[in-house]
Amino acid sequence: MFDYLIVGAGFAGSVLAERLAGSSGKKVLIVDRRPHIGGNAYDHYNDAGILVHKYGPHIFHTNAWEVFEYLSRFTEWRSYQHRVLASVDGRLLPIPINLDTINQL
Repeated sequence: MFDYLIVGAGFAGSVLAERLAGSSGKKVLIVDRRPHIGGNAYDHYNDAGILVHKYGPHIFHTNAWEVFEYLSRFTEWRSYQHRVLASVDGRLLPIPINLDTINQL
């Protein structure tokens, strides 16, 4: 028997299940229609050893050190910088609009 049933093994369901089972010792059953955890952020290595983002690439960002520390218990991080530029009147400007965009205009 289980204390909790959680439907969905994406971010929310996985974190809730871990917190309930880890901090309170409750028995948790987590189910998902997919054969893997992680929801749309699921990765796997194909037969050639290449890391594949099954549902498309995903980027995680946070300013909360506690969130980063918590998630680091379960994953390794790859450094990545996401920069998008828009061509406006022949000039490349950062998007979404931020202070750099305004200063360049």
